[in-house]
Amino acid sequence: MPGAKKSVLIIDDEENIRRYLGISLSQEGYEVHTAQSGKEGLALLLEKEVDIVVLDLHLPDSSGLDILRRIKNIDVDAVVIIITAYGDIGSAVEATKRGAYDYLTKPFEAEDVKTVINKALRVADLEDHVKLLRRQVDRYQYGELIARSKKMRDLIQFGEQIAQTPSTVIIYGETGTGKELIANLIHKKSPRAGKPFVTIDCTSLPENLLESELFGHERGAFTGAVGLKKGLFEVANGGTVFLDEIGEIPVIIQAKILRVLESQTFRRVGGEKYIPTDVRIISATNRDLKKFVQEKRFRSDLYYRLNVVPIHLPPLRERREDIFPLIEYFVQLMNKKIGRRISTVSNEALKPLIEYDWPGNIRELRNIIEHMAITTDGPSITTKHLPVEIKGLQPGFGLPEANNGSSMEAETSLPDFKEAKKALIENFEKDYIRKLLEIHGGNVSRSAREIGTQRSSLQRLMRKYGIDKA
Repeated sequence: MPGAKKSVLIIDDEENIRRYLGISLSQEGYEVHTAQSGKEGLALLLEKEVDIVVLDLHLPDSSGLDILRRIKNIDVDAVVIIITAYGDIGSAVEATKRGAYDYLTKPFEAEDVKTVINKALRVADLEDHVKLLRRQVDRYQYGELIARSKKMRDLIQFGEQIAQTPSTVIIYGETGTGKELIANLIHKKSPRAGKPFVTIDCTSLPENLLESELFGHERGAFTGAVGLKKGLFEVANGGTVFLDEIGEIPVIIQAKILRVLESQTFRRVGGEKYIPTDVRIISATNRDLKKFVQEKRFRSDLYYRLNVVPIHLPPLRERREDIFPLIEYFVQLMNKKIGRRISTVSNEALKPLIEYDWPGNIRELRNIIEHMAITTDGPSITTKHLPVEIKGLQPGFGLPEANNGSSMEAETSLPDFKEAKKALIENFEKDYIRKLLEIHGGNVSRSAREIGTQRSSLQRLMRKYGIDKA
């Protein structure tokens, strides 16, 4: 069996069963401990590091249900598999209600026990991983700007730093990555925080209305201009103007924005006098503006004025550590929005949500969580609430298309996604646990309390990664 050796404790008063299972499991690479009574089994559980307990319901000194209760008192996360006679299935079902993982009825084959144990270990590893993530959600939060990943933490710290300067900022990033949230953060952390923050989507209006929206218009400037209208550069005086998707602005309006940047003045549509304004411009785009400049679709002088401080916002698939805290945030948001009382997302549902590539980024994640919240009326979101596109994940889904080459070439240039993700998670857990033990001088109990988990769960992870106390 690959990896660190797992340990199994067999508590059964029948010597033949202890010997039969002991030999079979030892040949599979498990470290096996055996006990013929409940008292002896509990003593071994306290003394040894145990991953799985195989427990007979009928013991000479006490009932298996009582021993199960006492095992759970020692370690609430203990994985217990019940052995019972066919005529006592009712007690076995009761045991699963009290926390047993599964049960087997006599007579059984050693292969049956191995199958249940392997499945239980996979579930235990997943639960340990999720619990570690739940406890270590470290977030900066500005609205939906939630970050646990180092990449996003560094970006937020940089945003706070440049907020103190008057420099022009441009934010590059895919649709739905939260560009407006970063712009809002910069505004709120700047000396302009008490003044207006106004935003406009440059793709949402035709050229004539966009010009009027930005600069305002005089009465009679065009058909329908029945009165004077102040534009955003006037309304936002002293504050910040956020121009979203600035790459879509027509060239004629680009020239007028350049004038605002150079002279801090503008003219209303149909007006003659220049109006002074004191605004900071933050822009954003999901386009390659440098390419637009080469194609004469974007003014080079405006590009260089906007590109003083560029920020590159990564897509969600490149900061998967942020998916889990974002899910938690959106679940609570939907509880308030649509009156749900969802308290958990099952581990089985979390796995595909974290593995999905999220081509629509945070906006898509929010919509999916809302969809799932609407379709459940219970306290938990499970796999049955997942949308079809996430249930049916296809290899490579969400990856960018290859340029000047076949999709096969693009696929072979990347490592296997699941293997790469697994390695990333394992490296994080290994480094974190080592640092945690170092801080607590190798004390496993204190380290487990620090992250809110059971001592045995932390020991499981230590054995998995070959980490010693010292």
